[in-house]
Amino acid sequence: MVLPRLDREGRFIGPVGFRLKWRLLSAARCLLVPSLAPETSSLVAMEALACGTPVIAFANGALPEIIEHGRTGFIVSDVGGMAAAIWDSARISAEACRDAARRRFYASMMVRRYLALYQTLAGRSEADLISLGMDS
Repeated sequence: MVLPRLDREGRFIGPVGFRLKWRLLSAARCLLVPSLAPETSSLVAMEALACGTPVIAFANGALPEIIEHGRTGFIVSDVGGMAAAIWDSARISAEACRDAARRRFYASMMVRRYLALYQTLAGRSEADLISLGMDS
């Protein structure tokens, strides 16, 4: 569905490895995350920020917690807002994006938070987990 819609300005690259992903994200004006899924993962947004690339996304999943609106990207409500934010992304500092990633998403901090969450969940009863929707 995507390939027939591409022209000379756009091309489909497909899956990429770490080095090429880093080069592409670092060279991009911004990263668009137009997902409508409520469970949208934010890993690609964190990777883009670590590369100094602002992120423009709809307010789904963890994205509003990842993007600092106006500082590291923009949370938008529709396609028109996303298109306008592409131009606004030029005023976002690449260093502000990298700084946010270093400050908020470094691996050891994320590991500590996951372990703390697992310890909390391990101490809960089965009834507690069911009430939280974690029974499967």
